[in-house]
Amino acid sequence: MMPFGPAVDYIQAVLSKFPAYREYRSGRISREQYVERLEAQAAELRQRLGKFTHLYDLAISYPADFETQADEIFSTLLAQGFVPEQPAVAPFNQFRQRILASYDHGRYHTYIHPDEARLLYFISMARKPRHMVAIGSFYGYWAAWAMPGVQAAGGEALLVDPNREVCALAEENLRKLGFADRTIVRAEKAETVLPTMDGQVELALLDATGPPDHPDPAYRGKGIYGFLIKDIFAIMRDGALLVVHNDSLPENDDVSLESFHAFCRDHFRKQLVAPTPEVFGVYLK
Repeated sequence: MMPFGPAVDYIQAVLSKFPAYREYRSGRISREQYVERLEAQAAELRQRLGKFTHLYDLAISYPADFETQADEIFSTLLAQGFVPEQPAVAPFNQFRQRILASYDHGRYHTYIHPDEARLLYFISMARKPRHMVAIGSFYGYWAAWAMPGVQAAGGEALLVDPNREVCALAEENLRKLGFADRTIVRAEKAETVLPTMDGQVELALLDATGPPDHPDPAYRGKGIYGFLIKDIFAIMRDGALLVVHNDSLPENDDVSLESFHAFCRDHFRKQLVAPTPEVFGVYLK
């Protein structure tokens, strides 16, 4: 049974049973060799994952080291002008320990991976946004990694999710972390909230998911990104960043994200989509 909280913990526990993963992480074999050897044991890997066989593709996509991958992606963001500086690592390590020790995941799983959490922390600390919005904030786990940067700016964050139960859990976790006076959590649909906001957002996070059976096909799953992007763009200041979880690499473009990517190509100055396990997009207005 997969425990509640980060799915990565369960996946790595399963992968640790495979010599190929241990050799990959230690640097004794290349990524190509790792994937080849793990695919040869696909049946066993799926069996060990139990009913969570959908995690197979994530397992195959894992880097040898999450921290190294995050730092390489951040270096690219720095070189390309998305962020102005490299934040210190020691405060991140301290904050990570607080998250690991105290974050209450309730009865939920998160697919935010360690490299994606580290990237968001460094982006936020480099940018120090005074106004942040998290759309599809779920129980606040991903947004929490950006809160030190918001706090350093003396800023505020708005978390938006239509599920009241996850919003209550997000509020409690952010309170325990000391961010209660910096956050507002609204249990509403993003398309209701966004039009009421002004154009002062400096960092926007997008991880919403539409109902799979919604009457409008454009609203289903991650297709909701295309449905929301105009309103998101409208509330962002010039020079603001949009950070997207569950983006799609250009060579594997998800059909459901076509309208989202078309809008982004036409309206954002720069974009970088990085191959984290769940794919991490950064867009500069």
